Amino acid sequence: MKKLYTFLFISFASISFAQVFTATYDFANVSGTSGSTDPTPAPSASGLTFGSFTAVNTITAPTNSAAGGRFAFANQPLGAANGDNVYTNYSGALSTTTYYQVTITPTAGFAYNLSGITFKVQRSGTGVRNFSVRSSADDFATNLPASINPANSNLEVVTDNVFFYNTDNNTAQVGSTITLSGASFTGLTSPITLRFYGWNSEAAGGNFSIDDVTITGEITALSSTSYEIAELKMYPNPLKGSELFFTSDTNSTMTVQIFDITGKEILKSELLNNAIKIPNLNSGIYLVKVTENDKTSTKKLIIE
Repeated sequence: MKKLYTFLFISFASISFAQVFTATYDFANVSGTSGSTDPTPAPSASGLTFGSFTAVNTITAPTNSAAGGRFAFANQPLGAANGDNVYTNYSGALSTTTYYQVTITPTAGFAYNLSGITFKVQRSGTGVRNFSVRSSADDFATNLPASINPANSNLEVVTDNVFFYNTDNNTAQVGSTITLSGASFTGLTSPITLRFYGWNSEAAGGNFSIDDVTITGEITALSSTSYEIAELKMYPNPLKGSELFFTSDTNSTMTVQIFDITGKEILKSELLNNAIKIPNLNSGIYLVKVTENDKTSTKKLIIE
């Protein structure tokens, strides 16, 4: 029997209120009679509520998963011929009314960032050949950035961040990866919904299956402002160059520390002419801790 794993790593100890989370949906309690909502206890993390996955299909309402221990439903949008491994031959398209979805909701007083999604995919012998992931950040208008990691010769990403199951087998495949960054997934204080779409099924009975969906990110407690630096500003943010500027209402001597997503301190420096030089860092999200006159503030920095 599969186990549900949720890992909550207390990071940035010197900052005191940022936590990196990894939450996994393993659908362990899904069965042929469990219905269209995953009955497995959802992952948990302090400051966040993870909803249960549901299957939505307004044309042919899903009833029960076609397989135990994973989310697998038939009646997916058609468009591929049985045994045809040539993507450009397919005639189907993503249906905005057929998907699996889950919602993440922050607790009052918390903000969160999302950094990525990984999941396992499987099809029946006549199941879907294409799939993608969208979010409520843009009202489900575009596919989220897709890649295959680790590499898997049975999967690839084609035009417009569409995943392609390029071989005619029905075994589980790992590697489907979504990378999340930028303002749409940073500093969120309201719920966000993720939807997983499958299409170009080869027959009406063909299934689209997802499993071991892992969502990663960071949760931050919004602290009281009484001990924070008044009118602290940090710019430019996002940062494209090598110089980061800071100002406050007193403009006293400031000490700046920068931490990566694992909590490792990668820079500590005092300001020189209200600025610090930033080393050549990878693109991503960092935390910046600023200390001035025994007061401390923490800001998120995006490096492009």
